[in-house]
Amino acid sequence: MAVFAFAASCLAHVSPAAAQDAAHAVRAIAINDHLTAFYQGRPEEASVPPGPRRWPDLGAIFVGVATYAIHDGDTALVYDTFTDPASAQWVRDWLTKAGVKRFILATSHWHLDHIGGNVVYADSMRIATEATRVKLTVKRAAIEAGTEEGPPAIRPLILPNVGIANDSVVTLMIGGVQVKLHPVAIHSADGLVIELPDDKLLLAGDTLEDTATFVAEPDSIPQQYAALGAMRGWGFTKILPNHGNPAVIAAGGYGLGLIDTTRAYIRALVEHSHDADFQKQPLASFVGDAIKRGDVSLWWPYRDAHANNLAVVAKAWKDKPVPSFDAAP
Repeated sequence: MAVFAFAASCLAHVSPAAAQDAAHAVRAIAINDHLTAFYQGRPEEASVPPGPRRWPDLGAIFVGVATYAIHDGDTALVYDTFTDPASAQWVRDWLTKAGVKRFILATSHWHLDHIGGNVVYADSMRIATEATRVKLTVKRAAIEAGTEEGPPAIRPLILPNVGIANDSVVTLMIGGVQVKLHPVAIHSADGLVIELPDDKLLLAGDTLEDTATFVAEPDSIPQQYAALGAMRGWGFTKILPNHGNPAVIAAGGYGLGLIDTTRAYIRALVEHSHDADFQKQPLASFVGDAIKRGDVSLWWPYRDAHANNLAVVAKAWKDKPVPSFDAAP
């Protein structure tokens, strides 16, 4: 580990490829001697020029996106691959220069901003939930054609080659680092999060994010709420999401308040979905107290994400009774 830590410290300030602009430049953030975050995006609103938006902008670059590598000796497990092969290759090259020779890819879920660079690991073991593997198989033609979320296409799309059953927890050793892969139906029914028990850390994928979660599957919010409560009790104390404030990530991650904030947010969306003025309510009215506590920060692209959440929840719950939610832990 000491050899890797020395190499990492030497490489942490290497400039990204010249072809990358400031918004797309990848930077490495050392979390500890066996975990590195790679971060891209999160520009200030004033620096973003007007013009058409594409899915990498809306889902990743504007909100900021992190991928992670768990590494020890010559082996690394990489968690997600950004939106494009060039960014994923930057990460692989960084790790290779630091002494990694064997790669394992773990995919958090099927959404495009997490699989764009999978081709970089075509020669490696690629793990996901079986639900992700099936979903990507079904959607592969549309993703490669650029019609799933619009352009750019992800072509070729390299699929996971190892599927984890929804009721399984898989434990791996990356060198001397214990890694637990947990399937979770949070944010997306095919989710996969990573627990590092010895560090009391959770790599959360998109199950949690700062400022607020994107509601992709509104019908299952009560089940997601319960699953978040169960996940909170696993024993970790710090959380590293794929979309979050890079300063908080660099400081070691978010506390359990991020889970509490997310549960409160999605619960409030459903509980107020029948209100006459529901779709006019600003994001701050849902997360204002969490911002004051410092559990999340108010970041500008989430205004649009919140507006979308209001619309999809209103539609999904229009003709359904509001369910009862248990108390927050």
